[in-house]
Amino acid sequence: MSTPPWIRLQQNARELASLTADCRGCVHPLAVVDGVLELGEGSVVKAGTVIEGRVRIGRNCSIGPNAYLRGDVSIGDGCVVGNAVEVKSSVLGNGVFVSHLTYIGDSVIEDDVNVGGGCIFSNFRHDAGEIRMPWQGELQATGCNKLGCYVGSGCRIGCKSVILPGRVLPPGTQTYPGSVYRG
Repeated sequence: MSTPPWIRLQQNARELASLTADCRGCVHPLAVVDGVLELGEGSVVKAGTVIEGRVRIGRNCSIGPNAYLRGDVSIGDGCVVGNAVEVKSSVLGNGVFVSHLTYIGDSVIEDDVNVGGGCIFSNFRHDAGEIRMPWQGELQATGCNKLGCYVGSGCRIGCKSVILPGRVLPPGTQTYPGSVYRG
């Protein structure tokens, strides 16, 4: 991918700015949609899920129970965003599994990624400084003080892993459970 993740997130926000509500799947009556939701055919939003902002969910996805999607979020086809998962202003590709107890902030996750339970994809430096990200062989200024990570296709993230802001996980990366990815 040649488009830097911080630019991709900006493009996603611009694209979702004109999103219109279109529900082709099933939203449980105990889910809350406070924004605009485009939900693909065969997808299910389970009880206790809260959706705030502009959210596009592809076909054959399972969201919740008790998930929290906020900001500008795009989720591909065949994904699972499970119990107590929060996704903020991120792009998830096709076949991404984030089954439970995880936070994903301002990140881009490519296809066929599995995220173990209890992971944190951090998006903010504790000193509130600009997040720089290695991209195409150079450490790039992003102009962002909120930016998570880029996760390439086929990655496997072990449970309770923490990925620091501005990190890049190349395709096929595997993290050990309980690790802190500083890559």
